[in-house]
Amino acid sequence: MKKFLSLTIVLLLVMYTSASAQLFKPKEKKPAEAAYQAGTVPVENKRIVFRETISLPGKSADEIMRQAKAWYSERFVKPTVISTKEIDKGSCNIFEAVVEEYIVFKKRFFVLNRARIYYYLTITSTDGACEASISRITYWHDDESPDGGMRYNAEELITDENALKDGMLRKFQGKFRTKTIDLKTTLFGELRQRLTSN
Repeated sequence: MKKFLSLTIVLLLVMYTSASAQLFKPKEKKPAEAAYQAGTVPVENKRIVFRETISLPGKSADEIMRQAKAWYSERFVKPTVISTKEIDKGSCNIFEAVVEEYIVFKKRFFVLNRARIYYYLTITSTDGACEASISRITYWHDDESPDGGMRYNAEELITDENALKDGMLRKFQGKFRTKTIDLKTTLFGELRQRLTSN
């Protein structure tokens, strides 16, 4: 009986040790996905600027701008965005607006982790082409906390130097980098679809 009890205890200890090793094993770090890897956040004159040119052969600059403004007025409304402010550039072929919206990192029952993102959206039309850019990006993280949260420039968080380490995304900076790139990809994709569908 004592042998059986000793054997049972030894087996239980072996099983517990094995389970603990699996449970508390450090997570393997995975390299950042291609969309977020080095080189996916362009820097011009020390400022982050996402830029895309859409080729639209046969379309005039005025027609392109009309369609781009129509997309803007449909896309940039509450509750999708918090606020927008158009800036008069003194040219009918340049449109610029300051946009404020949320990027959501985690949304679960009783858990909402998000930040406000502010950026300048600039659209320039020429005969046969449209250039869109997103620049002057800033964040306001944890804005509803008692201490008012923290404000950051994109250059502090999402550049290759600040967001990546040995090809891996840093935890805090990485979430801003991925959500900003996702937002840029969505906006440019929506604009391209709108301009090329008609």
